[in-house]
Amino acid sequence: MRRFTTITLCVFSSLGFSLLGGCDNKPPGEADTVAYIEKVLDQERVPGAAVAIWHRGEQVLMKGFGVTNVDNPRPVDEHTLFKLASTSKAFTTAALGLLVEEGKLDWDGRVVDYLPQFRMGDPWITAEFRVVDLLTHRSGLGPGAGDLMLWPQPNTYSREDVLKGIEFLPINRRFRADYAYDNLLYIVAGELIAAVSGLSYEDFVQQELLAPLALGNCYAGPVPADARTNLADPHRLEATGAEGGKLVVDTPNLAGFEPIVLAAAGGMHCSASDMLTWLRTHLAGGQMPSGNQLFTQQTRDRLWRPETLMPLSESRAARDGGHFYAYALGWRVQDMHGKKVVHHTGSLSGMYAWAAMVPEEDLAIVVLMNRSAGAARQALIYGLLKPYLNAPEKDWLAYFQQLYGTPTEAVEPEALTAPVGFTRVSTPELLGLYRDPWFGDIKIVDEQGVLRWYALKSPRLAGTMKAAGDGVWGVDWDDRSLNADAWVMADRTESGVLLLTMQAKSRGTDFSYDFHDLRFEQVSGAESAEIPVVSSIQ
Repeated sequence: MRRFTTITLCVFSSLGFSLLGGCDNKPPGEADTVAYIEKVLDQERVPGAAVAIWHRGEQVLMKGFGVTNVDNPRPVDEHTLFKLASTSKAFTTAALGLLVEEGKLDWDGRVVDYLPQFRMGDPWITAEFRVVDLLTHRSGLGPGAGDLMLWPQPNTYSREDVLKGIEFLPINRRFRADYAYDNLLYIVAGELIAAVSGLSYEDFVQQELLAPLALGNCYAGPVPADARTNLADPHRLEATGAEGGKLVVDTPNLAGFEPIVLAAAGGMHCSASDMLTWLRTHLAGGQMPSGNQLFTQQTRDRLWRPETLMPLSESRAARDGGHFYAYALGWRVQDMHGKKVVHHTGSLSGMYAWAAMVPEEDLAIVVLMNRSAGAARQALIYGLLKPYLNAPEKDWLAYFQQLYGTPTEAVEPEALTAPVGFTRVSTPELLGLYRDPWFGDIKIVDEQGVLRWYALKSPRLAGTMKAAGDGVWGVDWDDRSLNADAWVMADRTESGVLLLTMQAKSRGTDFSYDFHDLRFEQVSGAESAEIPVVSSIQ
């Protein structure tokens, strides 16, 4: 791993602007900005990206980089569609804001008054749960709770499954006190929009937000066939090595032909050009470039109002020159070098996004990428944003490569040892069908002496089980791109029924693989349960 020493003198790089040091820091020109972006994308093996910058009434940059697909290269441009991932959440909160303006909804209204079928695991919390609680990551659920119903894609979960499943997720945080990022409650918010408006979530966002803004390259639902010729596909590095591994397409064509479960939490597609128009509208207090009002400034201010304090480490506070970090409604809000920054990231397998605004600077920045490259996204965030904050700069690419590793020197997450102290179970006893109240059924079978695990509603979660101790097995998923192998532990309920729990094998496993929330009880009927076949999303 390379190590870097911070240089505090003003040093001008070959790109023509200060990457190191603390001088009078003016935003670089377009040529220098483009050169920096190209450097980051090249070093971090990102096949394609689109970047847009607006500052003080002018479009500073609107440009595509690289290709949409390494197998069938097409240049990325400002109209290329990228998956927005969690930057979709701001469209959901704005849609709710419109319904509040119409008097059909109240931010502090009880969710059960709009969705009587809504249930949390605690009756009091269920009755007390307000609309704003759906949006602020303070529900009492753990980080990523229930996300295994959303991915890996494709799977066969429905929004009805999500609504029914939330009741069975453990409440292990303090309600309205502890921050823990979730996606499922944004899906509930989408269903609330449908219940109140009489339109599907996708149709409401399309008709009430995207159409008035004339966002012709932004879709809340499925992408039409004629728009798919300019669609970015997600990528990953197949393996590390001397040259950083091979770039491959990861689950191509994520657009889908049918509405997807996670639309309201992270399922939209949009171009950099249209995203910039979206951000400009926020900066203008809800006024569209046409001059008409999309939503009121009061609504915009409500969307930006901090609700839930987020952890702010000493290192982050020092790096950002900040004092607070909070979640608002579909946006994160913090101070950086004396200025308010409103922003959000988006992360899906092979797709990263970032959208940010600095109201005092009339600044908006959009970054859309078709590879999950953490160092690249962070280097672009800081390298593009910091100059507009007149902040002391450094080589942000080098800084984040030190934290994350480069494509040729990935930082290996800590592996966890196999747990101990569980019930000894013979192979014949282990075989059969198991059910978790929110995740559904899994099946364990013996295939010519090899133990196999199959999730019946999530076909990519199929793998081989190997004994690791009494009552403990490791399950290695067939799809090695998941990076989420797990331990399976056996116990018995008070009535003697075999019970399986799980935990990730590595601390580096994405929190959305919430194996620790699962409790599988063995049930009869294994012979009738069909093992699913993995099919690509069309």
